[in-house]
Amino acid sequence: MSRTRDVNGRDHFNQWSETYERSFMQWLLFDNVHKGVLKRVPAGFSPAGILDIGCGTGRLLRRMQARWPSAALAGVDLAEGMVAQARAQTPQATIYQAPAEHLPLENGSVDLVTSTVSFHHWTDQAQGVREAARVLRPGGLFILADMSLTAHGHPLSRTQVRAAFEAAGLVLRSQTDPVPFFTFTVGEKADPARL
Repeated sequence: MSRTRDVNGRDHFNQWSETYERSFMQWLLFDNVHKGVLKRVPAGFSPAGILDIGCGTGRLLRRMQARWPSAALAGVDLAEGMVAQARAQTPQATIYQAPAEHLPLENGSVDLVTSTVSFHHWTDQAQGVREAARVLRPGGLFILADMSLTAHGHPLSRTQVRAAFEAAGLVLRSQTDPVPFFTFTVGEKADPARL
């Protein structure tokens, strides 16, 4: 019997879900990336609805809930184990098991979409970016933070990520590398009323 390859990391993250919150990777890497995402939200921007794609156990959602306590929170993750942990640890959020390429949210239903260190696992990254744009309201932000080294399996370059944002109707606001080996890309959904 042949084993199927775990292309998107689902099996790995299911196994890791029980100890994910206690992993040294939280303080070594993920916490810094989360702080970097939050720093990129403009002062005065107050989202009514937030979605975190690849939410894991809901750690970033809990940080965002502390910053915007009245916001409706949603998270999606492909791994059943991560979804179960996120639901238990982040009861104030609605957590879905779904891929980035098929988000279970209505068009224009959130003001802020984030994704940290999951983009390189997406099966169809351009489709995932289109989905993020679809669920954003006009003027909403998509903040994507992911590895910038193609040697680590990241199939899109900064230029390709920028092109994917623009093709999805997201106006690029910034693309920087504040954390070593990571790129933060911020796009705003175009507001047709301002065009």
